[in-house]
Amino acid sequence: MVDTQDQGPYYRISDTKNADLLRERQSATFDVEELTQFMFAGPNNYFNVNIRRQITRQAYAHPIHKTHLPLEYLDSDEHYSVVVRKSLAGVKEAERLNITNKKYRDWFLNIFSGGKFAFFLHTSMFIHTLETLASDEQKEKFLPLARSFQIIGTYAQTELGHGSNLQRLETEAIFDRTTDSFILNMPTLTATKFWPGALGRSSNYVLLMAQLYAPDRHHPCGLQMFFVQIRDLKTHQPLPGVEVGEISTRFSHEAGDNGYLRLTNVRIPRNQMLTKLAYVDQQGSFHRLADPRLLYGAMLTTRVNLCAFFALLLARAVTIAVRYSAVRRQGQTPSGKETLILDYPLQQDKLVPCIASTYAFFYSFMKLENLRAQILDGDIILFDRLAELHAVSSGLKAYSSGIAERFSQICRVACGGHGYLIASGIKPVNNMLDAGCTYEGDNAVLFQQTARFLIKAIQKDDDGGDEMNIGSSIAYLFSAKPAPATIVDLDDYCRLFECRSQMLVKSISNRLMESSSSSSTPHDIFLKNSIELVHVAKSYIETFVLRALYDGVRKALQHNSLALVFEQLFHVFAIHTLRNQAADFIRLKLLTAEQVYQLETYSLPDMYNRLRPNLVTLVDGFDFHDNELNSCLGRYDGQVYEALMERARLNPTNQHKVHPIWTSIKQNAMSKL
Repeated sequence: MVDTQDQGPYYRISDTKNADLLRERQSATFDVEELTQFMFAGPNNYFNVNIRRQITRQAYAHPIHKTHLPLEYLDSDEHYSVVVRKSLAGVKEAERLNITNKKYRDWFLNIFSGGKFAFFLHTSMFIHTLETLASDEQKEKFLPLARSFQIIGTYAQTELGHGSNLQRLETEAIFDRTTDSFILNMPTLTATKFWPGALGRSSNYVLLMAQLYAPDRHHPCGLQMFFVQIRDLKTHQPLPGVEVGEISTRFSHEAGDNGYLRLTNVRIPRNQMLTKLAYVDQQGSFHRLADPRLLYGAMLTTRVNLCAFFALLLARAVTIAVRYSAVRRQGQTPSGKETLILDYPLQQDKLVPCIASTYAFFYSFMKLENLRAQILDGDIILFDRLAELHAVSSGLKAYSSGIAERFSQICRVACGGHGYLIASGIKPVNNMLDAGCTYEGDNAVLFQQTARFLIKAIQKDDDGGDEMNIGSSIAYLFSAKPAPATIVDLDDYCRLFECRSQMLVKSISNRLMESSSSSSTPHDIFLKNSIELVHVAKSYIETFVLRALYDGVRKALQHNSLALVFEQLFHVFAIHTLRNQAADFIRLKLLTAEQVYQLETYSLPDMYNRLRPNLVTLVDGFDFHDNELNSCLGRYDGQVYEALMERARLNPTNQHKVHPIWTSIKQNAMSKL
């Protein structure tokens, strides 16, 4: 799986069958393949597009994809059956193709299953947590079973009553010296594990996060991870003491077999507590072996990867919306010619910021992934920078999912009524991004965690703490460099955002310090200022994203045909974000109201106009296969209306020329005559 077979583009311009879309592609000022290679190619690039193309072709070559109706036409049980069948077929096909690289294998399975791999949590969090938190002996025992799918597991942390507040999880693991085992219980209704993917009907094991008590119920030892069997491996029936099932239906079955779990007096051997960080001996004494912050490593890596996922989802939505806007005509000119809706400034004002933000999110993820690798992937984990990784990943997860969800809805509306169809491909994306605003950390909670990091950093500096690492994402908070009086170049935008973030952080820090002398508790003070703290965290993340995009612009300078386009995208993202936060820039005297007015009224539309010839090619650069988009509106060839009719005719309801209910009504009516 390392040769260069089938690594070329999926489509050529000559594959375009719609005349308007063809003109759009022919008008571009740069070559789309140069853009794709620049953004996503290379062995050191996370996305490694050329390998991904090969994997995609191999995944879609399998005949199973032609054996079922579009998923929106299936009921819940049919949908689940198809997803599981395709997921298992994908596992076998990956083995046949000898795809051994973990990342490439995960890509293959995701593509093969149409983004609905039934065992995603098994291959990601379940196996990764075993690799991270299990002892060598446990790895030797459990990992071969998990990697070969002899067992299927999920990650059971979130409870009915508690999600982001991990310290208040209620599931208990009490050590029993007489049997050398842990007794697992969920003593309250709210202790029920609720929401884990693949739990409802698929998994036979879980990694269970629970409060450990050892040597007895009176001695709490904090949260620990336990390896727990919940179903019989031969019959798949729940084991004694286990109640497990699926939760209420979600939008369009987008979430994957989310379930609930209740355990009553379930016993597991002492050696099924994961023991890389801590263990309990036979006498019930608790021993810590390593820094407990490592327990958070699996969640941090997952949160970082989510930022890539959200960027990809937004890229799908905006690809569909822009391509459709280059095909759809609405209204007419005085001469009577219908107008392409992509030519309307209002449509550009909807979609061009979505394109710019998508590129910004890709660069932000790559910057965050580099930070994660620096901190976690070396021979020694850099614990002194773990708080920064937590703050950036929390904030970027919250920011990118929230913005991407809003922009995907804008893309949906930009496609008119057709955009509301599942067949548009946008509504499922919007649903997934909607869920992303709360899973793996509620966005409001995550922003507050980012804010705590900022406040601690600024107050530590005020107290004469250690000098900040010059490469840190918050180094600018301690800079004395003034804000630019006018915007001359791209770096001036970055400095404006940095000065805004710096001033907001220092302002809220001073307010919190002044309040500390009152009778209020630190908790009450933080709570009272939480709205402003979230705003401060957002300003920090916006600065991080802008700087990441600026780094991308500088890299593009090596490509003459791309450099100007990336500068224009930077202007759009910076001005659009600035426009939405204009009150800050004016109040802090970083810009005047007139300057903001000039930017949003003249500079931003001018950038739309300059980018107009390249809009379709900019989204083509994301390099999606039509099967990935699963969209009648966003297909590469532009045959939108043919695809919509073909999809409509597949609806099983149309098998009846007269629906049975009307046959019954007409027969009853006739019998009364």
